[in-house]
Amino acid sequence: MSITLDFDVQQLDNNKRPLELHYLPAKIDGDGECADANKFFNNYTQEVADYGPGVLTNCLRGYPLLGKKLQPPEGYKGVVLQETDPSQTNRQLRLTGTFKDFTYWNYDKVPSKGDGYQQTLLALELAEALAAPIDESEIEEELKQQQETKKENT
Repeated sequence: MSITLDFDVQQLDNNKRPLELHYLPAKIDGDGECADANKFFNNYTQEVADYGPGVLTNCLRGYPLLGKKLQPPEGYKGVVLQETDPSQTNRQLRLTGTFKDFTYWNYDKVPSKGDGYQQTLLALELAEALAAPIDESEIEEELKQQQETKKENT
């Protein structure tokens, strides 16, 4: 199986209106018309200081939601890809839009570093730190600090 990405760099830099995205803790099966999100969802989103700065509240089908606006990590760009024909073995994804931020929602729990999405971002930061080149002067400095710490502890 292969995956083909169908877009070019110019589409990524296109300054069209960025998408407004919500990451919901739900799976919605349906292929009918989309509901008017502004009328039925966005109008009911509000910031509540009781949960901390920047925490949003809303509900979905009677279930309380707590959310926060998040951005992709620095140096990354948020993209939305759509599969053109899911029935084929060779998958083709096309760019349908870009985003600068999105609202991350949890059921009745304030979004935190313990959430799967945010842990993935921490793993990404860790991988970048481990893959970063180290020059000899940094190694020498680290060895000096360790020797000084040893002397202080003895």
